[in-house]
Amino acid sequence: MTIASYQTLYESSIAFGMRKALQSEQAKVEMNAKIKVLEHEVLDLQTQGAEMQEKCVSLETREEQRREEEAKKHKEEIDFQKKHNASLKKELEQLLSIPSQEPAETKK
Repeated sequence: MTIASYQTLYESSIAFGMRKALQSEQAKVEMNAKIKVLEHEVLDLQTQGAEMQEKCVSLETREEQRREEEAKKHKEEIDFQKKHNASLKKELEQLLSIPSQEPAETKK
């Protein structure tokens, strides 16, 4: 009877060991599959990151060019306004420096 108990215990432990071995093998396969999926996801995210970096550089370049163009236009407008102002000032000074002709009636 003791030998039969040991025999049953042995068989039970062998079955338990086999179940655990199969479970660990299945878990290993699942983990490997998950690793591949995650590696693929990492590659996709790296590609997206590189694309975003390129877009960022492109946007910065375009914005810098736009700012330079705006600054150039602004400077041209300021120069134009300064010249126009100087012209008007000169014209006003000329008008103010002309002696006015008083009518003869007021001089009496």
